[in-house]
Order: sequence, then C-alpha cells, then structure tokens
Amino acid sequence: MTELNTLPTNHILRNTPLIAIKASYKHTSDKVYREIYPNFGIAKKTFNELSSVWTDDSIFIGEL
Repeated sequence: MTELNTLPTNHILRNTPLIAIKASYKHTSDKVYREIYPNFGIAKKTFNELSSVWTDDSIFIGEL
C-alpha cells in the first residue's frame, strides 16, 4: 500500500478513483485504517478531487 498524501499530484494513484485502488483512510490520530466502500460518497472520486476537509487531517493509502 502506498500513502497517497505523499505522492506527486500527477501520480496515477492520485488520479484513479479511490474504489478502483482499494483505498483506505484514517484520521491522523487514529490507529486503524478504514476501507472505502462503493456506497461512500467519495468512492468514485480521485484523491486529487477530495476537498481539504478529507485530505488535511487524514492519511489515504491505496494500490493498483
């Protein structure tokens, strides 16, 4: 799994829908990652499409 927050903005993982890369996220203070399910509102968005509400205090991971 790769941390999306640290990748360059043009990286393929940051520009692929979260559900397609089996992404998970956790708040910076949490210990456990939560899977992003298809019914989540953000599931079809790419990491780059997420607002700062999601990206500022959360860590996202994913894989191809």
